[in-house]
Amino acid sequence: MNERFEELVAGIVVPLVLGGKLRLARPFGPAALTVFQNERIVDPDTRTNLDVARVRRARLLAPVDVLPEPNASDWAMAAALNDLLQVTNHNLGGVFTKRRYDLLVASVLDVCERIASPSDVGEALSRHATFARVTELFRTDTTVSWWTGSARFRGEDPPDRLLAWRNLRRVQVNAERVPLFRMADNLTLTDNFLNALSAWLHLSPITDIASMTRESPAFVWSRPTIALIAVPAGRTLALRALLRGPRDAVITLLKHASTTLPESLAAHRALVGEFSREAIDALQPRQSA
Repeated sequence: MNERFEELVAGIVVPLVLGGKLRLARPFGPAALTVFQNERIVDPDTRTNLDVARVRRARLLAPVDVLPEPNASDWAMAAALNDLLQVTNHNLGGVFTKRRYDLLVASVLDVCERIASPSDVGEALSRHATFARVTELFRTDTTVSWWTGSARFRGEDPPDRLLAWRNLRRVQVNAERVPLFRMADNLTLTDNFLNALSAWLHLSPITDIASMTRESPAFVWSRPTIALIAVPAGRTLALRALLRGPRDAVITLLKHASTTLPESLAAHRALVGEFSREAIDALQPRQSA
Protein backbone atom coordinates (compact mmCIF):
# COMPACT_ATOMS: atom_id res chain seq x y z
CA MET A 1 0.00 0.00 0.00
CA ASN A 2 1.67 3.22 -1.15
CA GLU A 3 2.15 6.19 1.14
CA ARG A 4 -0.33 8.42 -0.67
CA PHE A 5 -3.01 5.76 -0.41
CA GLU A 6 -2.33 5.39 3.31
CA GLU A 7 -2.76 9.17 3.68
CA LEU A 8 -6.07 9.03 1.83
CA VAL A 9 -7.47 6.12 3.83
CA ALA A 10 -6.32 7.29 7.26
CA GLY A 11 -6.98 11.00 6.74
CA ILE A 12 -10.19 11.02 4.68
CA VAL A 13 -11.96 7.68 4.35
CA VAL A 14 -11.66 6.33 7.90
CA PRO A 15 -12.85 9.49 9.70
CA LEU A 16 -15.56 10.08 7.09
CA VAL A 17 -17.01 6.59 7.61
CA LEU A 18 -16.22 5.97 11.28
CA GLY A 19 -16.26 9.53 12.58
CA GLY A 20 -13.42 11.76 13.68
CA LYS A 21 -11.37 14.65 12.41
CA LEU A 22 -10.29 14.59 8.79
CA ARG A 23 -6.60 15.14 8.05
CA LEU A 24 -6.07 16.54 4.61
CA ALA A 25 -3.27 15.33 2.37
CA ARG A 26 -1.43 17.30 -0.26
CA PRO A 27 -3.68 17.72 -3.33
CA PHE A 28 -3.77 14.66 -5.57
CA GLY A 29 -4.85 16.45 -8.74
CA PRO A 30 -5.40 14.36 -11.89
CA ALA A 31 -3.31 11.55 -10.37
CA ALA A 32 -6.41 10.64 -8.35
CA LEU A 33 -7.66 8.86 -11.46
CA THR A 34 -4.69 6.55 -11.84
CA VAL A 35 -2.64 6.04 -8.69
CA PHE A 36 -5.24 3.95 -6.80
CA GLN A 37 -6.16 1.48 -9.52
CA ASN A 38 -4.89 -1.61 -7.73
CA GLU A 39 -5.05 -0.48 -4.12
CA ARG A 40 -6.97 -2.08 -1.29
CA ILE A 41 -6.83 -1.70 2.47
CA VAL A 42 -4.55 -4.36 3.89
CA ASP A 43 -4.86 -3.69 7.62
CA PRO A 44 -7.49 -6.23 8.78
CA ASP A 45 -8.82 -4.12 11.65
CA THR A 46 -9.29 -1.05 9.49
CA ARG A 47 -10.93 -3.07 6.75
CA THR A 48 -13.29 -4.80 9.19
CA ASN A 49 -14.29 -1.59 10.95
CA LEU A 50 -15.01 0.11 7.65
CA ASP A 51 -16.97 -2.88 6.36
CA VAL A 52 -19.16 -2.99 9.46
CA ALA A 53 -19.83 0.76 9.44
CA ARG A 54 -20.59 0.83 5.71
CA VAL A 55 -23.02 -2.10 5.95
CA ARG A 56 -24.71 -0.41 8.92
CA ARG A 57 -25.18 2.73 6.84
CA ALA A 58 -26.45 0.79 3.83
CA ARG A 59 -28.96 -1.11 5.96
CA LEU A 60 -30.77 2.17 6.63
CA LEU A 61 -32.00 1.79 3.05
CA ALA A 62 -31.68 -1.88 2.13
CA PRO A 63 -31.42 -5.26 3.93
CA VAL A 64 -27.85 -6.06 2.93
CA ASP A 65 -25.28 -8.04 4.89
CA VAL A 66 -22.22 -7.36 2.74
CA LEU A 67 -20.98 -4.67 0.38
CA PRO A 68 -18.22 -4.71 -2.21
CA GLU A 69 -14.99 -3.05 -1.17
CA PRO A 70 -14.43 0.50 -2.42
CA ASN A 71 -13.08 0.44 -5.96
CA ALA A 72 -10.74 2.71 -7.91
CA SER A 73 -13.56 5.15 -8.67
CA ASP A 74 -14.38 5.41 -4.96
CA TRP A 75 -10.74 6.10 -4.10
CA ALA A 76 -10.68 8.76 -6.84
CA MET A 77 -13.78 10.34 -5.30
CA ALA A 78 -12.12 10.37 -1.88
CA ALA A 79 -9.04 12.03 -3.39
CA ALA A 80 -11.21 14.61 -5.17
CA LEU A 81 -12.94 15.34 -1.86
CA ASN A 82 -9.54 15.85 -0.24
CA ASP A 83 -8.62 18.35 -2.96
CA LEU A 84 -11.96 20.13 -2.70
CA LEU A 85 -11.46 20.55 1.04
CA GLN A 86 -7.93 21.80 0.41
CA VAL A 87 -9.49 24.63 -1.57
CA THR A 88 -11.05 25.81 1.71
CA ASN A 89 -7.73 25.71 3.55
CA HIS A 90 -7.10 29.38 4.29
CA ASN A 91 -3.56 28.58 5.38
CA LEU A 92 -2.69 27.84 1.78
CA GLY A 93 -3.14 31.52 1.02
CA GLY A 94 0.52 32.13 1.69
CA VAL A 95 1.50 29.41 -0.76
CA PHE A 96 -1.24 29.44 -3.38
CA THR A 97 -2.02 32.55 -5.35
CA LYS A 98 -5.67 33.03 -6.28
CA ARG A 99 -4.81 31.58 -9.69
CA ARG A 100 -3.62 28.36 -8.10
CA TYR A 101 -6.79 28.11 -6.00
CA ASP A 102 -8.77 28.40 -9.23
CA LEU A 103 -6.62 25.73 -10.84
CA LEU A 104 -7.24 23.36 -7.93
CA VAL A 105 -11.02 23.80 -8.23
CA ALA A 106 -10.77 23.27 -11.98
CA SER A 107 -8.76 20.11 -11.35
CA VAL A 108 -11.47 18.77 -9.03
CA LEU A 109 -14.12 19.44 -11.67
CA ASP A 110 -12.03 17.70 -14.32
CA VAL A 111 -11.47 14.67 -12.10
CA CYS A 112 -15.19 14.46 -11.28
CA GLU A 113 -16.07 14.53 -14.98
CA ARG A 114 -13.78 11.56 -15.57
CA ILE A 115 -14.88 9.37 -12.64
CA ALA A 116 -17.35 6.71 -13.71
CA SER A 117 -20.88 6.89 -12.34
CA PRO A 118 -22.10 3.77 -10.50
CA SER A 119 -22.62 0.94 -12.97
CA ASP A 120 -25.62 -0.47 -11.11
CA VAL A 121 -27.75 0.02 -8.00
CA GLY A 122 -25.47 -2.15 -5.88
CA GLU A 123 -22.48 0.02 -6.67
CA ALA A 124 -24.54 3.15 -5.99
CA LEU A 125 -25.48 1.80 -2.55
CA SER A 126 -21.88 0.83 -1.83
CA ARG A 127 -20.68 4.30 -2.79
CA HIS A 128 -23.34 5.93 -0.62
CA ALA A 129 -22.26 3.78 2.32
CA THR A 130 -18.80 5.33 2.03
CA PHE A 131 -19.75 8.97 1.41
CA ALA A 132 -23.15 9.38 3.09
CA ARG A 133 -21.83 11.72 5.80
CA VAL A 134 -20.09 14.18 3.51
CA THR A 135 -22.71 16.93 3.78
CA GLU A 136 -22.45 16.67 7.57
CA LEU A 137 -18.82 17.78 7.52
CA PHE A 138 -18.01 20.98 9.33
CA ARG A 139 -14.99 23.02 10.30
CA THR A 140 -14.62 24.61 13.72
CA ASP A 141 -13.45 28.21 13.49
CA THR A 142 -12.31 29.92 16.67
CA THR A 143 -12.19 33.66 17.31
CA VAL A 144 -9.99 34.86 20.15
CA SER A 145 -10.36 38.44 21.31
CA TRP A 146 -8.44 40.31 23.99
CA TRP A 147 -8.07 43.86 25.18
CA THR A 148 -5.87 44.98 22.30
CA GLY A 149 -7.04 42.89 19.37
CA SER A 150 -8.46 39.65 18.01
CA ALA A 151 -7.55 36.74 15.78
CA ARG A 152 -9.55 34.10 13.88
CA PHE A 153 -8.35 30.53 13.44
CA ARG A 154 -10.04 28.48 10.73
CA GLY A 155 -10.11 24.80 11.49
CA GLU A 156 -7.25 24.89 13.96
CA ASP A 157 -6.79 25.50 17.68
CA PRO A 158 -5.52 28.91 18.77
CA PRO A 159 -1.99 28.93 20.24
CA ASP A 160 -1.72 28.72 24.01
CA ARG A 161 0.02 32.10 24.21
CA LEU A 162 -3.17 33.85 23.12
CA LEU A 163 -5.15 32.11 25.85
CA ALA A 164 -2.79 32.96 28.68
CA TRP A 165 -3.76 35.37 31.47
CA ARG A 166 -7.42 35.24 30.47
CA ASN A 167 -8.80 37.48 33.19
CA LEU A 168 -6.02 40.04 33.06
CA ARG A 169 -6.12 40.33 29.26
CA ARG A 170 -9.91 39.91 29.07
CA VAL A 171 -9.61 37.00 26.69
CA GLN A 172 -12.80 35.72 25.07
CA VAL A 173 -12.99 32.59 22.93
CA ASN A 174 -15.87 31.93 20.55
CA ALA A 175 -16.12 28.73 18.50
CA GLU A 176 -18.28 28.48 15.38
CA ARG A 177 -19.19 25.43 13.34
CA VAL A 178 -18.81 26.20 9.64
CA PRO A 179 -20.74 23.76 7.42
CA LEU A 180 -19.21 22.33 4.28
CA PHE A 181 -21.02 24.65 1.88
CA ARG A 182 -19.66 27.74 3.67
CA MET A 183 -16.06 26.62 3.99
CA ALA A 184 -14.92 28.59 0.94
CA ASP A 185 -16.49 31.85 2.08
CA ASN A 186 -14.14 34.83 1.80
CA LEU A 187 -11.97 33.05 -0.75
CA THR A 188 -13.54 34.79 -3.80
CA LEU A 189 -14.30 31.44 -5.43
CA THR A 190 -17.40 30.34 -3.52
CA ASP A 191 -19.46 29.71 -6.66
CA ASN A 192 -16.74 27.59 -8.26
CA PHE A 193 -16.36 25.64 -5.03
CA LEU A 194 -20.10 24.92 -4.87
CA ASN A 195 -20.14 23.89 -8.54
CA ALA A 196 -17.35 21.42 -7.84
CA LEU A 197 -19.15 20.12 -4.76
CA SER A 198 -22.31 19.64 -6.80
CA ALA A 199 -20.39 17.73 -9.47
CA TRP A 200 -18.84 15.57 -6.76
CA LEU A 201 -22.25 14.79 -5.22
CA HIS A 202 -23.61 13.72 -8.61
CA LEU A 203 -21.14 10.84 -8.55
CA SER A 204 -22.91 9.32 -5.53
CA PRO A 205 -26.56 9.60 -6.63
CA ILE A 206 -28.10 8.13 -3.47
CA THR A 207 -26.06 10.57 -1.37
CA ASP A 208 -27.12 13.41 -3.66
CA ILE A 209 -30.80 12.53 -3.29
CA ALA A 210 -30.59 11.73 0.43
CA SER A 211 -29.05 15.14 1.14
CA MET A 212 -31.54 17.00 -1.04
CA THR A 213 -32.51 19.37 1.78
CA ARG A 214 -28.96 20.67 2.23
CA GLU A 215 -28.69 24.42 2.15
CA SER A 216 -26.21 24.44 -0.71
CA PRO A 217 -25.44 23.47 -3.42
CA ALA A 218 -29.06 23.21 -4.52
CA PHE A 219 -30.20 19.78 -5.63
CA VAL A 220 -30.58 19.41 -9.39
CA TRP A 221 -31.29 16.26 -11.32
CA SER A 222 -28.25 14.76 -13.02
CA ARG A 223 -27.64 11.78 -15.28
CA PRO A 224 -26.56 9.54 -12.36
CA THR A 225 -29.61 10.41 -10.22
CA ILE A 226 -31.92 9.88 -13.19
CA ALA A 227 -30.22 6.56 -13.97
CA LEU A 228 -30.86 5.55 -10.36
CA ILE A 229 -34.60 6.20 -10.43
CA ALA A 230 -34.93 4.65 -13.90
CA VAL A 231 -34.71 1.11 -12.46
CA PRO A 232 -37.09 -0.30 -9.83
CA ALA A 233 -34.44 -1.13 -7.22
CA GLY A 234 -32.85 2.30 -7.49
CA ARG A 235 -36.22 3.98 -7.39
CA THR A 236 -37.01 2.15 -4.16
CA LEU A 237 -33.75 3.23 -2.53
CA ALA A 238 -34.27 6.83 -3.61
CA LEU A 239 -37.78 6.84 -2.14
CA ARG A 240 -36.54 5.35 1.12
CA ALA A 241 -33.81 7.99 1.32
CA LEU A 242 -36.32 10.79 0.79
CA LEU A 243 -38.72 9.38 3.37
CA ARG A 244 -35.98 9.85 5.97
CA GLY A 245 -35.84 13.59 5.29
CA PRO A 246 -38.00 16.49 6.52
CA ARG A 247 -41.30 16.02 4.69
CA ASP A 248 -42.27 19.58 3.78
CA ALA A 249 -38.77 20.55 2.65
CA VAL A 250 -38.41 17.43 0.49
CA ILE A 251 -41.77 18.04 -1.19
CA THR A 252 -40.86 21.64 -1.95
CA LEU A 253 -37.49 20.68 -3.37
CA LEU A 254 -38.87 17.85 -5.49
CA LYS A 255 -41.36 20.24 -7.08
CA HIS A 256 -38.67 22.84 -7.71
CA ALA A 257 -36.19 20.35 -9.16
CA SER A 258 -38.86 18.98 -11.51
CA THR A 259 -39.58 22.42 -12.94
CA THR A 260 -35.90 23.36 -13.30
CA LEU A 261 -34.70 20.24 -15.09
CA PRO A 262 -31.65 21.11 -17.21
CA GLU A 263 -32.40 21.25 -20.93
CA SER A 264 -29.79 18.56 -21.54
CA LEU A 265 -31.98 16.18 -19.53
CA ALA A 266 -35.30 17.23 -21.07
CA ALA A 267 -35.80 13.76 -22.53
CA HIS A 268 -36.19 12.44 -18.97
CA ARG A 269 -38.82 14.97 -17.92
CA ALA A 270 -41.60 12.38 -17.80
CA LEU A 271 -39.54 10.00 -15.66
CA VAL A 272 -38.56 12.74 -13.22
CA GLY A 273 -42.14 13.97 -13.01
CA GLU A 274 -43.49 10.46 -12.39
CA PHE A 275 -40.94 9.79 -9.65
CA SER A 276 -41.55 13.17 -8.01
CA ARG A 277 -45.30 12.59 -7.92
CA GLU A 278 -44.78 9.12 -6.45
CA ALA A 279 -42.41 10.47 -3.79
CA ILE A 280 -44.67 13.39 -2.90
CA ASP A 281 -47.63 11.04 -2.58
CA ALA A 282 -45.60 8.77 -0.27
CA LEU A 283 -44.57 11.76 1.83
CA GLN A 284 -48.07 13.14 2.26
CA PRO A 285 -49.63 12.39 5.66
CA ARG A 286 -52.28 9.69 5.58
CA GLN A 287 -55.68 10.54 6.94
CA SER A 288 -57.11 7.99 9.32
CA ALA A 289 -60.43 6.47 8.43
